[in-house]
Amino acid sequence: MSLPLLSCSRNALLLFILYCLIIVFLQHTVINDVRIFPYIERIRPSRSSTQIQASAKAIRKIYDAESPKIHDLNWRVKNETRAPDGVEREMVLVNGQFPGPVIRAKKGDTLRVHVQNDLAMFNQSTSVHFHGLYQRGTNVMDGVPGVTQCGIPPGSQLTYVFDLKQSGTFWWHSHSKLQRIDGMFGGLIVYDPEETYILGRDYDEEIFIILHDHYHGVGDANLDWYLSKLSTGFEPVPDIGLLNGQGVANCSRIPKRYTCTSGAPRLTFQFKRGQRYRLRILNSSAFSEMTLSIDDHILNVIEVDSTEVEVSSAYFLSISPGQRYSVIVEADSNLDSVYMRTQMQSSCFKYRPYGYKSDFSTVVEYVSPSPTARIKQSTRWLFKNWMPPARPRSSRWNDVLPPDECIDLDVSSLKPKLSLDVPEPDVRYTISPKNMQFDRMHLAPFGFINRTSFLPAIGAPNLQVALGFVNASDTVPVPTISGRQNTAVWGGDQLVTEIPLGSVVELIINNDDEGAHPFHLHGHDFWVLRVYAETKAGIGNWRPEYVSSYVLDNPIRRDVVTIPRLGHAVIRFRADNPGIWAFHCHIAWHLASGMMMQFSVGMDKFDGSSVTDQMLEHCQIERELGAKLIRPLPGDEMRRNNQPMS
Repeated sequence: MSLPLLSCSRNALLLFILYCLIIVFLQHTVINDVRIFPYIERIRPSRSSTQIQASAKAIRKIYDAESPKIHDLNWRVKNETRAPDGVEREMVLVNGQFPGPVIRAKKGDTLRVHVQNDLAMFNQSTSVHFHGLYQRGTNVMDGVPGVTQCGIPPGSQLTYVFDLKQSGTFWWHSHSKLQRIDGMFGGLIVYDPEETYILGRDYDEEIFIILHDHYHGVGDANLDWYLSKLSTGFEPVPDIGLLNGQGVANCSRIPKRYTCTSGAPRLTFQFKRGQRYRLRILNSSAFSEMTLSIDDHILNVIEVDSTEVEVSSAYFLSISPGQRYSVIVEADSNLDSVYMRTQMQSSCFKYRPYGYKSDFSTVVEYVSPSPTARIKQSTRWLFKNWMPPARPRSSRWNDVLPPDECIDLDVSSLKPKLSLDVPEPDVRYTISPKNMQFDRMHLAPFGFINRTSFLPAIGAPNLQVALGFVNASDTVPVPTISGRQNTAVWGGDQLVTEIPLGSVVELIINNDDEGAHPFHLHGHDFWVLRVYAETKAGIGNWRPEYVSSYVLDNPIRRDVVTIPRLGHAVIRFRADNPGIWAFHCHIAWHLASGMMMQFSVGMDKFDGSSVTDQMLEHCQIERELGAKLIRPLPGDEMRRNNQPMS
């Protein structure tokens, strides 16, 4: 062998040995936090979604834009296959996004949302409800099939048009069948330059966080199982939790009928040290209450369901389906990365699916960490195929604090920034939501409010019936659970309570069920005067002597209240918004099985010109399809042989 060739081989060998020594050295020093490296500027880029994390510059553009501005949004609803946690399933998506598009606008702007239904099934209509918006003067745009509209048929289009008269954190979702479970939902943020907590003064950046329980089986299949005797009345339990549409399933524990691929993306948020972050948090779940905390960071609550509140600090936040909170977090930790811990509250789950995963924590990294942490980030980015992923060394709050200090948010102590006097009630109603099973229906579960399990009339939404566009008697009769005839006034089987315009309504909600019910009122928010859980003495139904314990000094106002298991709640609202407004449990399984009623408010003052030709055409299509759209009642032969979901 020639000397030049020998020299080249020796050099290559030395370079390889040097490379190996560097890798071993980095593994030892960087991973074990031996602080010997100088400051390096390069860091791993954030993987947080740009539509979720809005920069101060982007928000400032919305603040500074001239009003009123018209936002034209073109949405296409389609069935698409996705694997949010590595498990493939069919979903219902808007513009192919999961979660769906986040709408950001300013108070006074106008939204025009053009919804095209491209779903595959001939009878799979769709709709969009803008949760938390009063829709004052635009009840027809509230997006509830059977109440304010008929569903948008496949191949058809509907434009929702309304002005944004409120500010705060809202969201939108389908109100048709189980499409919300299948992925059709997203955020809606309305800014107001005159709001109490100001960008640039009270916080520097904002992040929108969506917590979601996720099912590997599609919504309709899970509903078919639930509405059969095989479920024994147990609601389908989600397989995993997602944060902003991402999670990581353990493929080794996923049933073989699903396609599962390891390596689903992990979401990472980035904080700049010394900055203040507004986290807008939504629980879009079908079933699960969610708990959120951030190691070594306090959550300073400033907003509840779009109501600004006095700052209240907590270590943990418990959020029911449909609820929203805003918190301000100071990026002041001495750690370079921490866990944001999120977990489904499984106390109401009657079983656990195979592969079930209740916690779905993510990582918050500091962009301006210590010099050693910077080299650690850079090294992992350079050698990401060989080095293990970084893990924060932060601890749970309940591991570092005494139990009496590690507190959840006390919702009853929250005080709105704008104090409104609580008026005396003009009318008082008592309702009792209840899940019930019947022998004659093969023990299929039904959701009731008092003695009614909601079934809408086909082709005759209540708003159009009230305005005389169609008669309830002209629609195809639907089979009712009780076996009685359809409601004479409205069609279907419905509980509709008429309220004079301007009346103050006190609503007492007794919950005799073993699980909680988060109830949402459309078109209004309400004062929460009392929430009472069961005691050792037994079921905590409302009694007249409880009136003296109502919270009347600036109580919290919101649009979703959780009625505790075997307890009750008392809410009060001013019925000053003409229209027909749904009031229902926001657990998808309870709503789908009938747990909904409505308030008909001041319909003699309602202007029927807001009903569009598109809406009338969609209802005509429904009436022509008629019996083809009637789903068999739970418990009949078509459902008795369904197999349980897992």
